[in-house]
Order: sequence, then structure tokens, then C-alpha cells
Amino acid sequence: MPGLRPATLRSRFHFFDSSPIDEQVAILDGIAQRGSHGVILKATDVPEINAAVLRLDKAKIPVVTLVTDLPASVRRAYVGLDNRAAGATAAFLIDQWMHEEAGSVLVTRGEGLFRGEDEREMGFRSTLRTIAPGRSVVELPNPATEEAARYTFVTKVLTDHPEIMGVYSMYAFGTDRVIIDAFAALGRPCRVFIAHDIDEDHLKLLLDGQVSALLHHDLREDMRHACQIIMQENGALPGRPVSSFSAVQVVTPFNVPPHKIA
Repeated sequence: MPGLRPATLRSRFHFFDSSPIDEQVAILDGIAQRGSHGVILKATDVPEINAAVLRLDKAKIPVVTLVTDLPASVRRAYVGLDNRAAGATAAFLIDQWMHEEAGSVLVTRGEGLFRGEDEREMGFRSTLRTIAPGRSVVELPNPATEEAARYTFVTKVLTDHPEIMGVYSMYAFGTDRVIIDAFAALGRPCRVFIAHDIDEDHLKLLLDGQVSALLHHDLREDMRHACQIIMQENGALPGRPVSSFSAVQVVTPFNVPPHKIA
């Protein structure tokens, strides 16, 4: 926000790890009734949300989607990671690390409600089929939230698939450390582990050599651009809103952004 000066934006936030669709719709409809200069939205791609975005638009409240898109809606623009490119990058890195060594790849994903997650998987699978057509993928859906139950679930998947030698964590949901611990407990090597985003846990795993690389993008720049689109829609900046795809940054222990280390 300070980086947008001399403009001043005031924000109201609604954060949920997960919530029923009707609750999300109720929040959006409440904004439509109260009024706002704009909405920056990360939400599930379902007809009810798209309809709520349409009601916001009719109330002259522009919507910018962030990180995951709602392409069938009337949102004004999307800002965030190019998720297909991110998935393709993960496939390339995993193939380079595993090279000609046999083995499957474990792919973790959430509940499948976010389009961005689907795009990551499509980019990953299509690229892996092209560059390593003989390498299979084992999908690990969002397991139980309780850590002990997650560990049991992951251990069973690894036991059932002894050929798994690499991991692509599209969506961590607290499971990356569990996967690493399960490999170690089974005495199995994990040749390559690619994950998303630099948070405190991922940074420690990266610097400890337990994660091979992190796929990162500049969320600060994404937020700045999203706010600028809202300003354009309200006549505070010139130009027409344009969707913006963030570049995929491959972060290793040797090129961690300085502000992330602090």
C-alpha cells in the first residue's frame, strides 16, 4: 500500500482457509450492497461465485481476480502467476533432476476447486508427457487435516507405490514436511522435490536441502498491479485494465530473495 503513494487505498479483508460457497457469496453480495471502489478476489471457480461477480459489476464495483482466475465471469482482469507455465516448469525441473532414472512422481493437490491449481496440473502433465512420456504420475489429493492422519495417509501412498522417486507439491496444505518425513521413515530416497512459494517452512526445507527448488512469484508486484487496475476503473489512473501474468522464478538455496531471508 505505501508503494502506491500519493494514492491512498483503504482495504477491508475477508480471509478464510476454506468456507462454504454460500458464505463466500454472502460476503460478495454484502459488498455489492454496501458499496466499494473495487474487489480483489481469490475464490473458487463455480457458477455461484461468477453470478456474485456479475452482481458486483452491475453495482459498478470492478472485480480483479488474484492468483486463481474466474475466466467465465465478468471480472475486469486477472493478476497472478502463470499457473500453466509454473506446472510446465516443475515438469522440466523434475525431468532434469531424475533424468533417465526410472520412477514416478507424486503430485500433491488440494480439493480441486481453484482453477489455478487445475492449470498447474494441466501444465505439468502435458509437459511431462512430452519430455518424459514413460514417467507416471501418482496424485495425492488433499488428505485429512490432522497431522498424524496425514502422515498415515502419505505413508500408505508411498508404500503402495514404491516407484515414487520425485514430488511436485502444487498445493502444500501442510503436507510437504509430512511427505519428507515419510520418505525418511521408509528409508527411501526422494530424488527431487519441487514446491511453490517461499514461506517460513519452505525456506527452512530449501536451505536444509530437503526441497530441491521453490517456484516463486512476486506477490507484492501482483498486489500493486491489482490495485492499479482498481484505480484505472475509478478514473484515478489512465489506461484500460489488462490481465498480467507473473513470471515463474525458480528459487534455489543460492538465489533466495534478500527480503525473504530476513
